[in-house]
Amino acid sequence: MKKNITIFILLVFIASVSLVSCNEDLLDIDQHGVIDADKTYTEADDATAQQLIAQVYTQVKYLTTGDWGINYFLTPTVKTAETWPGGSDPNDGGQYQEIAAMKDDAENGVYKDMYSRLYKIIYQSNLIVEKLNDETTERKRVIGEAKAWRAWSMMRLTQLWGSAPLVSHTLNGTEYPFDPANTDPEESWVWIMQQFDEAAEVLPSKTGLGTQRTIGGRWTKEACFAFKGQGYMWQNDYADAKIWLGKVISSGKYQLWNKTTTLADYGTNLNDLRDNNISTWIDGSEEYEYLTLFRAEADFCDEYLLEIDIDGDGTTVTDVEPFWFWAYAGWRQDQLYMTANNTVGDGWGFVNPTKNFGLAFARHDGNSVRRRMSIATFDEVYYDFPYISDANRGVMEGKKLYANQGYFRMKYFNHLDDQNQQRYTEGNPNGNTTNFPLLRYSNVLLMYAEAVCQSGAEGDAGLSGLDALNMVRTRAGLDPAPGLDMDNETYGIKAERRFELYLEDCDRYVDLVRWGDYKDYILDVSEKGAGEYWGEECAWLNGFVDPSKRTTDPTDLSNYDIIYDHLQNKSGWDDKYALFPFPYVEMNSNMNLVQNPGW
Repeated sequence: MKKNITIFILLVFIASVSLVSCNEDLLDIDQHGVIDADKTYTEADDATAQQLIAQVYTQVKYLTTGDWGINYFLTPTVKTAETWPGGSDPNDGGQYQEIAAMKDDAENGVYKDMYSRLYKIIYQSNLIVEKLNDETTERKRVIGEAKAWRAWSMMRLTQLWGSAPLVSHTLNGTEYPFDPANTDPEESWVWIMQQFDEAAEVLPSKTGLGTQRTIGGRWTKEACFAFKGQGYMWQNDYADAKIWLGKVISSGKYQLWNKTTTLADYGTNLNDLRDNNISTWIDGSEEYEYLTLFRAEADFCDEYLLEIDIDGDGTTVTDVEPFWFWAYAGWRQDQLYMTANNTVGDGWGFVNPTKNFGLAFARHDGNSVRRRMSIATFDEVYYDFPYISDANRGVMEGKKLYANQGYFRMKYFNHLDDQNQQRYTEGNPNGNTTNFPLLRYSNVLLMYAEAVCQSGAEGDAGLSGLDALNMVRTRAGLDPAPGLDMDNETYGIKAERRFELYLEDCDRYVDLVRWGDYKDYILDVSEKGAGEYWGEECAWLNGFVDPSKRTTDPTDLSNYDIIYDHLQNKSGWDDKYALFPFPYVEMNSNMNLVQNPGW
């Protein structure tokens, strides 16, 4: 009979003081009997190996979807001025407000949280790589997954912190000291690429289209190829990027998701809610059509190369619902009447699109299925969404909606029909089962198009760079681009990446930094940049100026009653903002760690 035991691992406690500042010195593993920690790995059977790698997947889930905070998700997008920190009022989300005003420092807790969690993933992966026996195909696969996860984590550390210490082995105080020094990014990149190569050698591929569910949310050979290509894009090595991204494209195992729905289409939960409130019910609009990516029906679709499996299975035990993500990212429920298709749980009102981003997206996409999948206007929220009652919609009477200028985030919307049906029936407001993609095929296509454009030469993917770009644009509902261009506001690759990949991973911040555009963008007070309010003012949406007037033009904000309050004075630019600071607690405990310039 299985017993839930606790294995004490001394190294994680010691390393936590000097490296990851982790308060946890326990690793909980479900296994047969009580055995020595090393033997857990050296004598592991396939089931135990799967449980060990499941711990890594769970750490990734906590990093990306939240565990009392959504720092990995929110910090990079706040740095790009495309999302208001949000919350209830100006006193909420202070750490993010500091970032927006460029007043943050190494003591800001969001950096410590991201930094320590990335190293937790590396630590647990290192244990598997070094100690797990590789006597079966499954155990070799688990070791490959661990190599992929530590490569992924080190890639993010190198992109965001630059010279983050490369911890390629468990720290033992002798050969691998507990206070590792900074690592030259070039050295880290060599190691990262090597890890993806070694992982790809033992990881499986999909057998073809429509077979991702048999693999679940686990790593594949092609996912390693894609992230390797992403790494080469960061290094401006477009020739190698084309090779590895081209391998994914030419495999024929991935394609874009094209399914759409409307706000008038209901599933089981929403139909039940309507039936119980039929006398007052307001139907959603058939005119509001949107892509169903980031809905539960798209889980394990052919567009996702790697995704966080929220339901979990026998090998990727990540079935702890990301409550914190839905709570932080949910629309503010004590200031705004909730739409009927929104799960009525906690909604704290973070992650709201800024006016400048919303206008740019609306001008670029109009009323495309992509734009409506990603953001909605206040008009659309008020007039097109379903409601339990006509009397309860819009901003609540006597209230105003904080950190909102008339656009609402729809990507990662907490759809009622994506809630676990049993939990809904039981009256539990939590239980959204939608997976979180970490890399999509559209990103692969756009990176490939960029690599072709930047290098001036086609690759061997079996399609041209322009074809790759236009596959994404056509799916979005836009006209094909006439040619490859980085900066064209209508069809340029930079704009396409901005809107296609909104709020995904660290893509927007990383893109702006690697293109050398970050400084000019964040200092631009026009509608093409961060804007005049960013970092200094807070916005409140009171509702409509004229409630009887409605517009279908997503760029027309003239009827929105928005007021601004001065929040703080923004600091000036410093070149240090191209990198994150090493956390203050790390600097105090690791005398070999050198802080990034300016911090």
